[in-house]
Amino acid sequence: MSWRAPKTAGEKLRAALLQPLSALYFAGVCLRLTAYRTGLCKQIRLPVPVISVGNLTVGGTGKTPVVIDLAKRLTAAGHKVGILSRGYKRKSNKPLVIVSDGKTLLCSPEDAGDEPYLIAQSVPEAVVIVGSRRAKSGFAAIKDFNCNVLILDDGFQHISLVRDCDIVLIDYQDDLNNKHLLPAGDLREPLTALASANWVVISKVPKNPDLERLDHMRQQINKLAPQALVTFVSFPSVQAKRLYSNKNVDVNLPLAGTRVFALSAIARPESFYETITDLGAIITGSKSFPDHHWLDDKDLQSLKSDFAQSQAEIVVTTQKDRVRLPSELFNELPMAELILECSWLGPVPTLTGGSHEQSLQAAT
Repeated sequence: MSWRAPKTAGEKLRAALLQPLSALYFAGVCLRLTAYRTGLCKQIRLPVPVISVGNLTVGGTGKTPVVIDLAKRLTAAGHKVGILSRGYKRKSNKPLVIVSDGKTLLCSPEDAGDEPYLIAQSVPEAVVIVGSRRAKSGFAAIKDFNCNVLILDDGFQHISLVRDCDIVLIDYQDDLNNKHLLPAGDLREPLTALASANWVVISKVPKNPDLERLDHMRQQINKLAPQALVTFVSFPSVQAKRLYSNKNVDVNLPLAGTRVFALSAIARPESFYETITDLGAIITGSKSFPDHHWLDDKDLQSLKSDFAQSQAEIVVTTQKDRVRLPSELFNELPMAELILECSWLGPVPTLTGGSHEQSLQAAT
């Protein structure tokens, strides 16, 4: 089913049949929000600025590259950054895992989860902590590592912790007029939840966007969140790295004219395919798994067989997927990862609206 926007008659029928469950889900969301607003459930405020990067939907809007970009800018400005993640789909059940102490990676991708591990690799100066209780992780980042600013990765629904700035991402391809709550759709919260956002970022803007579409999305967001600042971001590929088991890489691997087998386990692989073709490569085969999927031996054998049949010259995967792949595979198959950058097409999000606002600027 296409969660983003049911299109076929079957998808629309299924969405309609699931609406009663979505109504129950909505009631649960309202009860939870009411509990916090009335003080029945207490919010925790940490003694340093807290910035949340999140979304309204289930995955796939580009939170990880935005977190990495934000952490790099904060670090460059002289701040000690702590990044707090729940480590979705990690294999460890430990309540708190120190992924990086700001100097060294301290655990495996299996213990950390793919996104926290990638973030720690990308911003080695940042402290990265995984745990379901973000307040506990936050206190550890402050007390044990002297962090003076915290970033919540995928934190918009984590309302038990007070945020000084909420950055919410919306995919350029999303149709805000055709959105439904789980399980009929992909919304984790009603669109009206945007009213609490400080920044709304329209993400994954293509190389040649529809300017009318962007303007229409901005107008919709302005109605839902009149106080929020709206901006845009794209994630162009700056290079492809050849992967080897000894971690040596060729940072300037050209893909133009190359026959590529695309491998991914992300929420919305369409933009990944588009990026590959934008680089001039020809996709002759592909394999997509569910988001955050860890490949087992059967998956790997299937991948090798499909690659051979595709007559592709190389397997290209995402940075997040690379983290989950066994390094031995890089010697068995010719493989590369796409390296993306965060390219802002409007104002760059800064810390806004919190009690710590005077003490920190998140971007210059």
